[in-house]
Amino acid sequence: MRPDVLVGPSDWLVEQFGDKVADELWTRVPEALSTAIDREVHAHPAMTQTVERVLGNPRWPLPYEELVLFLGTLPGAEIISVPKSVYQLVLINGHVLVPWCYGQSALISMADAEVGRSFGRLARELLGRFGPQWRRSPVESPLPLDAVDEREVAKICAAIARIEPKPEVVIAGYAGAPNLGLLRACLGEVKSTDNGTLNWSHLDDLPLPPPVIPRPRRMRFP
Repeated sequence: MRPDVLVGPSDWLVEQFGDKVADELWTRVPEALSTAIDREVHAHPAMTQTVERVLGNPRWPLPYEELVLFLGTLPGAEIISVPKSVYQLVLINGHVLVPWCYGQSALISMADAEVGRSFGRLARELLGRFGPQWRRSPVESPLPLDAVDEREVAKICAAIARIEPKPEVVIAGYAGAPNLGLLRACLGEVKSTDNGTLNWSHLDDLPLPPPVIPRPRRMRFP
């Protein structure tokens, strides 16, 4: 185990989610993200470069799907989804968990990744609506013109906007590679600095699960 990984949930995680849910998130979040990567690799075992591009795509549906499957049965969890969309999210105790692939190396923690630079449209919109006030960075990667993505993001954000009180956004970040699987998993909360840029107000490195061969999943959308 890496020395920067705690042996159990941090005080921050317990404060946000409570003892029982924090214990489950500590292990289930990395299990969900690991399963997502393993499923993609086993589906395309000879297409390493293709899988690398998929892992970094914010519209890759498997992390959203696996987080719903692993976390959706926890006490207080609510699944938020819209028909025929890749996006489905879990709301737990007033927190929306959003997956984000921040890299492909075990040497880099999410704490070292530039917040927001590779976020997709959904993460940016959720932070803009429900996160801290912030000013977009001039080096932030531009989003591709994608009318489908815009519509899906608008619909799921509208569903979240109806929730009271206003939820907070927690990033379920991970680093992974096709030939190595899940390399790091983190949970982090974003804050804005005095100059309007984004930073981490808190971040936990989570323990990695043992490797498993994923079973096929069948999802039913509303």
